[in-house]
Amino acid sequence: MKRAGRRGTTAGDPGWSNCVFCGTAVGKSARSREHIIPMWLLRATGDPHRKIKIESDPITGNDVVRPASTFHFTACEPCNQKYGKTLEKHAKKAIESLSAGKSLAVSQCYWLLDWLDKVRVGLWLGYNMLHKEEFAPKFRIDQRIGIKDRIAIISVDPNDATKGFGFSSLDNQIFRTSQAGMFFKINNIRILSLSFDGLIFRFAGMPFPKEMLALSDDPDRQIAMMGRTDYQIKQDWGEFQIPGATVIAQTSFWLGNCGDDESLAMWINQKTIPRFKRIPKLRKAADLNQFVQTQLISNATGEFRYHRNGRQRLRFSQAKDNSDWAFVRTLYVLFWRHVLALNPKEQIDADGRRHSTILLAMLWIEKSVQMALRFRELGISDEKSFGPVVEELQKVYRAWEELRANTLGEWAQDASANPVAAAQADQGAVTFR
Repeated sequence: MKRAGRRGTTAGDPGWSNCVFCGTAVGKSARSREHIIPMWLLRATGDPHRKIKIESDPITGNDVVRPASTFHFTACEPCNQKYGKTLEKHAKKAIESLSAGKSLAVSQCYWLLDWLDKVRVGLWLGYNMLHKEEFAPKFRIDQRIGIKDRIAIISVDPNDATKGFGFSSLDNQIFRTSQAGMFFKINNIRILSLSFDGLIFRFAGMPFPKEMLALSDDPDRQIAMMGRTDYQIKQDWGEFQIPGATVIAQTSFWLGNCGDDESLAMWINQKTIPRFKRIPKLRKAADLNQFVQTQLISNATGEFRYHRNGRQRLRFSQAKDNSDWAFVRTLYVLFWRHVLALNPKEQIDADGRRHSTILLAMLWIEKSVQMALRFRELGISDEKSFGPVVEELQKVYRAWEELRANTLGEWAQDASANPVAAAQADQGAVTFR
């Protein structure tokens, strides 16, 4: 099946488009609609047909306003039934319980984390479709639920009787390239939802990546330089722990990353196995092609710990600074200190040699400068944030000078064999055709 790069349609057949969940082509007769912001949530927060700001146009900067109920995308019937009857059902019950100030069972927290993954990735896919991006996404919703470290920081205000929902912090390159996090407000509930490879390993007492490097022969793939761990769950989660708010989190890793016995033993041992939500069976090589999730981690009982019992009830508290500004500020700080830090800045060759590239450096600088500007917009004083940006700019300048010198050297060598070209080189002239 050939796919066009625009709006997810199949090339040559305008009657087909792709399911936002699984990516398969869906004909008009079998097509159903998936509301990324579900109808039950729209009804619970006001008039489902009210006009809302979807986003800001990336070209003009103008607000994109449309009825909330029309923010939907194509889904195949099996996926819509699967997600509508299971995930949305459990998510609705969890949100209603939180809004009423009730506790959640640990098993409900898993559903809530899955649902936040679905909304976050769904918004990213939806924006790509709205922007008419010229590339087909490499993954869909069902390929991104529960496969990366994820965390939700939740605050419930029992005295807030306002109705409405809103989401923000999606207009930045970190979200557009990795769907790493968003702020979500639902009536009296505020949520930060984040997910990224290796995001909370070090806090969860698991092996963690100190640095990520892109592979030279396949820049879309990365390799992690691992740090040593004592396997003790940490109590100081730094910026992830908004005072007063409740944290629920879960780590996840792909066994296929364990390329040898040493790395496998780092992940699978007596200290980690009791933490797994489901103990993996490793009998043959194909068994490595699976993701392994740990049990839920939360600070709801007063300290960060793993929760084995799915029936245990967890209560959710109110953040001391329970404002939209405080949550958005925290999200950008987390982007800067924990997500951007895991974006690769160098490539590594098959023989282990590392080197900088202009492309990776420029991508990192673009995100860094954007975060630094967001800090200033929010009134955050963090002058240290510009230090790494300047260092990367210097690396890019050096790399550019080396590239320029090598290119000019080769050009001058070729020109010396041609008297006309040599004369033009002496005079700094360029021939146009």
